[in-house]
Amino acid sequence: MKKIAMTTILLFLAAGLMPAKERVEAAEIIKQINEGKTVSYENAEIFGDLDLISLDEVTEKKPYGSKTTWTEIQKNQRRWRHSTRTFWSHVRSPISFVNCTFTGNVLAYEHNERYNETYNVVFHENVNFTGCAFQGKSAFKYCIFEENASFENTSYRDEALFKYSRFSGDVSFARSSFEDPANFKYTKFPGKADFSGTRFQDEANFKYTDFDGNVVFSGTSFQDEANFKYTKFPQGVNFKSAVFERFVNFKYAKFEDPFNFDKVEIKGDVDLKYTKYNGRSFSRYLLENRLP
Repeated sequence: MKKIAMTTILLFLAAGLMPAKERVEAAEIIKQINEGKTVSYENAEIFGDLDLISLDEVTEKKPYGSKTTWTEIQKNQRRWRHSTRTFWSHVRSPISFVNCTFTGNVLAYEHNERYNETYNVVFHENVNFTGCAFQGKSAFKYCIFEENASFENTSYRDEALFKYSRFSGDVSFARSSFEDPANFKYTKFPGKADFSGTRFQDEANFKYTDFDGNVVFSGTSFQDEANFKYTKFPQGVNFKSAVFERFVNFKYAKFEDPFNFDKVEIKGDVDLKYTKYNGRSFSRYLLENRLP
């Protein structure tokens, strides 16, 4: 009994010695970015919405070029009136969050239906969200990442929205956890894309995704539907020991070497219609290699 009591006391003392987690207002981070400062936080709690579309530096992509004549503008005015105006906020400094918790939303995309306006973000330097927890929304739709990006060991309580985003360098989502749908539809990965050990508890949508570099899904767990329809892997992919609990859609997908499908578990239905491996039928590959 004394031993248990002493252990309890030591635990309380240890907790008291641990530094309190720094609390940072999201507006303070926006201020640092506007001032061109490098953003770097570790073991911090970010409260309030990190609204990256509200940055000072914003440029607009217009529905017509500067060389368009006035006659052409009048001719197309009715059509352009209904065109979406696109605004880009620019993050020109590196940003790094390690083991941080975002209690509010992280917004790098928004669409205003009333005014038909879309707001996106360009990250000009490295982006690091290693070991972070997104408790609210994480909207990175249409975002441009011009350097490397790390989302390793991150957790997403709400939908993770990366649809149409573009990564120029290497990117990692290794050992991350997605509780709600993860949307990577139409996303471009020209460099290495690492999803090893990641857990998708809801739908994982990689439809039409461009993987132009090496791709790793080894040890990845797909608890719900996995959609790789029309996805291409021109530089190969590693699915070793991946687990597909439900429906997996590889329809029209194209695989090239190096290709690793060892110890893959497909527990639900799978669509391999028109799927190709090195230009041949993927179904034939599975039969020849006696894979499930």
